[in-house]
Amino acid sequence: MDGTTAIRLGLRHCRTSLTEKTKLQDSAARRKTFSAALQQFEEQMKAAEVVSPATRPINLYYGLVQAGLAITAAHAEGTWTFDKHGLKIPDMKRGVPDIAVRPEGVGAFQAVSDATGSERTTDAITLGALWNSLPELAEIPLEGTNDILAVELMADRRTSTEATDVWSADHIAESAEFLCATAWVNEEMPSLPNRKAWLQDFITKYPGLEGSEPWGGEEEAFREARARRFSVELCWPAPKRGMQTGEIAEFFDARAPVYRFNEDRHLRPAFEPSKAPPTPLMSWWLLLYSFSMLARYQPRQWTDALDIDKSPDAAALEYALDAALEVIPHLVLEGLRQTPILLSKPLAL
Repeated sequence: MDGTTAIRLGLRHCRTSLTEKTKLQDSAARRKTFSAALQQFEEQMKAAEVVSPATRPINLYYGLVQAGLAITAAHAEGTWTFDKHGLKIPDMKRGVPDIAVRPEGVGAFQAVSDATGSERTTDAITLGALWNSLPELAEIPLEGTNDILAVELMADRRTSTEATDVWSADHIAESAEFLCATAWVNEEMPSLPNRKAWLQDFITKYPGLEGSEPWGGEEEAFREARARRFSVELCWPAPKRGMQTGEIAEFFDARAPVYRFNEDRHLRPAFEPSKAPPTPLMSWWLLLYSFSMLARYQPRQWTDALDIDKSPDAAALEYALDAALEVIPHLVLEGLRQTPILLSKPLAL
């Protein structure tokens, strides 16, 4: 069974499996809304498959809203319905990457954020920044964007040791334990004299890297893989000695959670100081809301952006809308089950 089929089956199974495990068991209104909303989600996603990119954002976003209503019906404390988007775009006349979306009042975005444990955003975020923060889209940024990209993080499953000058009472050399991971960066590798400054800047961009240092120093930690791609090995002092595999995974889950595929971790940039970014589900929500607003209220601007013969962003936008057909059902299933659903990653050619 491939991943897409497994996700579709999982979503269908939720129609019965969640009714006895969630707040649905206590409310007929919640159960009926849950069922109707998931039915509409499925139908909107099917409709999105057959329409062109000119219309697809409308189906994708409104399907996602219905899925969000199913999630709040199943899991939200107190008030679980909504009748507003909870979002606003102040200026839709800008280029796509520069359009900003911000929260407004309390609506669907806030309700589903709370029900899924996503950090609520309070500031406006540009679509370019949202785009670059999503692992599926970071490798094909929109034209002219300089926003911080999501990067891959490969975490070691075991602690590493480094000898120290500390000696025990029996004069047996002790060693410090570290948790190590490798970040993969798609840009030119900095020269040796510039690596310390580059690394300090790099670490400040990603909340998940707080407290990390280069493993072995600036010279040993950097390795070039190919043009515009290199790795940097980082480490953190282990919170305690003798950490087990599960404890190490929990340490990295708090910094770069496994995302959609087994062992696939990504560092995502923060949009606001001292705040984690919205989860991928809610970041996609913001992006699709914005695209749907453009498609509905600025159709000429949206179709111009999709003109493959004239717009430098057309191919990337088409790709994002195709990716959403696969990504959104997966993230919705995780939101419904309130747990990561990890697949085997397809082989890349």
